[in-house]
Amino acid sequence: MAKVFDRVAIESWLNDEIVQKFPRGGLGDIKLGSPLIVNPGETAVFVRQGEPLGTFTPGTHVLTTNNVPFLSSMLERGLFGGKNVFTADVYFVKNTDLTMKWGTSSPILIEHLNRPPGASAIVGNGTYVVKTKDPWRFLNAFDAFRDSVRLPQLKERLDPMMGIMMQDKISELATAKNLGPAQLQSFSQDLNELLVGLLQQDFDAVGLTLVDFNIRMGLHPKSLEVVTNMGYGTSYTQKQQADAFVAAAQNPAGGNLGEIGIGAMGMAAMQNLQNQQAQQQPPQAAPPPATPSAAGTPDIMTPQQAAEILQVSPEDVVAAIEAGDLKARKIGSAYRISKAALDEFLAG
Repeated sequence: MAKVFDRVAIESWLNDEIVQKFPRGGLGDIKLGSPLIVNPGETAVFVRQGEPLGTFTPGTHVLTTNNVPFLSSMLERGLFGGKNVFTADVYFVKNTDLTMKWGTSSPILIEHLNRPPGASAIVGNGTYVVKTKDPWRFLNAFDAFRDSVRLPQLKERLDPMMGIMMQDKISELATAKNLGPAQLQSFSQDLNELLVGLLQQDFDAVGLTLVDFNIRMGLHPKSLEVVTNMGYGTSYTQKQQADAFVAAAQNPAGGNLGEIGIGAMGMAAMQNLQNQQAQQQPPQAAPPPATPSAAGTPDIMTPQQAAEILQVSPEDVVAAIEAGDLKARKIGSAYRISKAALDEFLAG
């Protein structure tokens, strides 16, 4: 037999609790004239047989047919269990700010088809803040008709939704604003501000308001590999350009992104042309290193002559002499080097 309640209220909340059902554990009959106490930061939704009866904001509400229209309707339809008792589930939903942590478990693919390589693999992490705006829509969207719903359970449902929303909205921005990989990397704060407006429509659909958004985004370290595997940007030129964009995005000095993009395209095209030319030319054997010719080496040489044989500067020869590595005879202010001394120097 259902218990009859003469007071409807939530006595306490767990720190991470978002929804509580009254009464817990099953049906309960509520006595007509009972006070409904909705504390600040709460909204109470009366539900019967899966249909919403009414929503109550903070305050003390006396549950009588004079004060509550849906009770008059229930009475007229003969839905009271007795003359002064009615049956309903009451879901209390918190409407205070909820700070949610979010991060990509795998990279999300952002399309920018008008900019090479056609897509980027983005990773991100940070926090965002939401609160309930439409409790009935929220309860339905997250299947929250339970005795208790806590923050980790909400996060389980929101995380994959966030990934899909982010992918769709950032792709829209990339197309609308002609953003390539480097711009996506360096445009993070501006993206946050733009995304708050763009994502709100999706949050409206699940009964939430997006209060704040602070997600740091960047290119996946293997962005080109990821998007290439998905069928984007497979040419060598596109790979070179994408690498240049990544290097530019990671450069703390920053710079004009438009100029960086043009420079990267030029670099990629030049590198591609050089490689094509190298492939078309037959390989040439490297010339053998020059060695002194015994027949052409005089028996006695000046530092200048020895330098020509060794293919170094005369100063290098004098330095070797003064260091004691190359034997020579000093006559006056000039050095003279014998062929035997030069051969010994070369032999090490």
